[in-house]
Formats: sequence, C-alpha cells, structure tokens
Amino acid sequence: MSGRILVVDDEKLTRTTLAVALQDEGYEVATAANGYEALEELERSPADVIITDLRMPSMDGLAFQEEARRRSPDSAVIVVTAYASVDTAIQAMRLGADDYLTKPLRSEELLLRVRRLVEERERRRELRGLRRDAGACAGLGDVVYRSAAMKAVLDRIAAVADADVTVLIEGETGVGKEVLARAIHARSGRMRSRFVVVNCAGLSPALVESELFGHLPGAFTGAVRRRAGRFETAAGGTLFIDEVDDIPLAIQGKLLRFLQDRTFEPVGSDQVQTSDARVLCATKRSLPELVRAGRFREDLYYRIGAVGVVLPPLRDRPDDIVPLAEHFAAEWCEARGRPRAEFVDVTLERLLQHDWPGNVRELRHAVEHALAFSAGGALRPEHLPAGLAAAGPRPMLELHLDAEASVPFQELVAECERRLIRWALSRTAGNQLRAAELLHLSRTTLRNKMAALGLIAERGGGTGEE
Repeated sequence: MSGRILVVDDEKLTRTTLAVALQDEGYEVATAANGYEALEELERSPADVIITDLRMPSMDGLAFQEEARRRSPDSAVIVVTAYASVDTAIQAMRLGADDYLTKPLRSEELLLRVRRLVEERERRRELRGLRRDAGACAGLGDVVYRSAAMKAVLDRIAAVADADVTVLIEGETGVGKEVLARAIHARSGRMRSRFVVVNCAGLSPALVESELFGHLPGAFTGAVRRRAGRFETAAGGTLFIDEVDDIPLAIQGKLLRFLQDRTFEPVGSDQVQTSDARVLCATKRSLPELVRAGRFREDLYYRIGAVGVVLPPLRDRPDDIVPLAEHFAAEWCEARGRPRAEFVDVTLERLLQHDWPGNVRELRHAVEHALAFSAGGALRPEHLPAGLAAAGPRPMLELHLDAEASVPFQELVAECERRLIRWALSRTAGNQLRAAELLHLSRTTLRNKMAALGLIAERGGGTGEE
C-alpha cells in the first residue's frame, strides 16, 4: 500500500514501533519527537496521514493538529491518547481530526484505520483530478468526455463527419446517440442546413411511412392535407433516423431505395421525388441479430452499416461521469440565470458508484433533480433521486436467512472467512503477502486466521485443509 505517514510522539519506543509496523505494510514513514519537528517535516514533504500523540511537551497534540491542518489541509489526522477521555476525543474531532485511538495501541486496528484514510485520500485526489479536468475536458459539439473510449469514438466520427456517408450509431437507450449525430452534422459541410430527427420507436407502418416520405390528402383515414416527409424537409441537411431497428419490414425496402438512388414517393402519390438529405441512423439493438431473425433486411443493414460507431454505455466510461455532471449542472444554472452550483465530494462519489442503467440521460435527470432540490446551495447526496441519495457500493455479501429458524453464528463467520481467504489466494497465485493486502489484513493476521481455520496455501493459488 503506497502512502506517506508521519508519526509524532515524544516516546521513542512508540515512534519506532509504529514506524516499523507501517513500513512492513509498504508505507513511507517519517517520524518526529514533537510538534515543532513534525511541522518542519510537513514543510519538507506533506503526509497522507499524520498520527500524533495528544500529550507531548512544548506543543501538545491539539495545538500541533490545528497548525498541521493549516499547513497541510489535505493530510488526514489520527490522534492518540493514553487518556481515554471522551471530551478530549470530541475536542480533537472538532478541530478536524479524522479519527482517534487510545493507548495501548493495537497495531491491527491502527493499520486498518490508516489504510482506510489513505484510500479515502486517494479517492479524493482522483475526484479533484476529475473535477479539474471537467473544466477543460474535450468536447465536440455538445459531446462532453474525458475517457479514452469516447476519444476513440469521436476520432472515428471526425474522420467521416465531412464524408457525406451514412453512419450507423449503435448503443443502449439514453447513451447519447442523438447528441453524437448532431456532432457529426455540426462537423460536416451541411452544418448550416437543417438537422431533422425522426424516431421510429413504436410507430405503425403507416405512420413510419408518412413520417419519412410524407403523404397527400386522402392517402389514409385522417389525412386531410398534404404533409411533407422528413426526407423532404431535410433536403440539403441531415436526417437522423433514431430507433431504425423499429422500422417495419414493409417500409425497409423504401428506405433502401432512397439510400440507393435518393428517390421516394409520398404516401398516396405516384410522383417520384428526390432529396439530397444525408442519413444518419441509430439502433439500440444488434442489427445482425435482427437480420438473422428475419426482422431486418440484410441489404439495408449493409447499406446503413458501412460506417458504424458503437457508443459505449456510461458504466464502461466512468471517467466521463464527473465532466458530464459538471456540464449538465452548469447548463441548467445558466439557462435559469442562477449562480453555478458545486458538487460536494461525497455527491460525486455517489454518482461514480452508480451503474447508470439509463446512461447519460439518467445522469442528466439525476443532476437536474439535485439542482431542483438544492435551493441554490451545494449539491449534496440528499438532493439526488432516492435511488442514489442512499446509494453506496454494491454489497459484497448477501445472506439468505428468511427460511432459517436459527443460525450457527461462529460456523457461518468461519465459512465466510474461509471463502474470503481462498478468493484472495486464488487471485494472487498463493502469494500470502499480496493476499493479505487484498483483504486489508497484515500478513501475520492472515497466517493466524489460516491456521485457525485449518487452511494451507497450495501452489498455484488454491487452498487445502489440514
């Protein structure tokens, strides 16, 4: 485990003992005999975690903690006292301590708390990096991104944006297919002409045909006047056909005809019309699978899928979550003339922990929900939709006890420990030091647990029982 720890204690034996235990865990450790030495050490190099005794001569732990916070605000502080006083602990926490321990120290407990604070500081640094990059993240039109996955997508569309070819955009619902299509249009020679959208989801064959090709009066019941179709209105510009996978087979042949020779006939007319509209298509389903199922024409698939772009779901590009959230918040506030709202770190952590089944659309709604309930203040977890406000990491352990009348507690805990140890050893090919790190244990504790459970490590990562 990487991280720099500063140990401050006037007792040499305590300093040395803590330093050795921390170094054995892989930390870089500095020590100081009093608060003044510790402040000098912080000037030379900041620490991720400061472990300080409360009772020291010349400068006590509380005074040192306060000054250390001023000089190194990003450092976490653990205060240690031989006086198990709740009042002292509360005072230390009010001054900004992150945790406290009482002497005599248990090294296992100390190491676990240090590890937690180091990991927390690392997450916060990553969040700051994401927030900093969000302000200067790359963009193409309304496409905001930071991830390598999106960069690859945008490099691909940049290469074909001005080529005037049909492009098929694949991706889950809410992933941003229309936004990407608009970006293609904005980078093309048609950018000053119209961008027209037609969504074919759930439309009957008659309505799809009318939407695309238009109709004359009397063409069908309710057609009382002429209506121009989207191919006609998009002439000179771009037509984006969303949910092309929902176009009925009966209409697919007419779409193929247009793509081949740029001609079409409005419903109820035998007069051939032409349009030079560029066509972009999007699908939420696999068209090759629909072709194999006989629900999509193979020749039409090859015509619209000559240039394909797969837009990855948001869960596969978590680096984009913070830039997008910041973008949506700024956009919402600007539209309403409000000061820009800021996310607190724990709110961003909630967003990063979510799987986003609704993708970018769901993220936008979550941000707008938070803004609506924040009353102009900072965006906190309680402002998020209910499914996110109380969200946390997905539980690693689930118990199914509804059908049980009683449970042998010790046996169940022992079995859980066995499975965890086997998992860690299998992941590390039997390396006990690395397995202990995966389990946030010391190597000694892991060995003791293995002995107590009767487990022996086997070459290649397996475990046996004595």
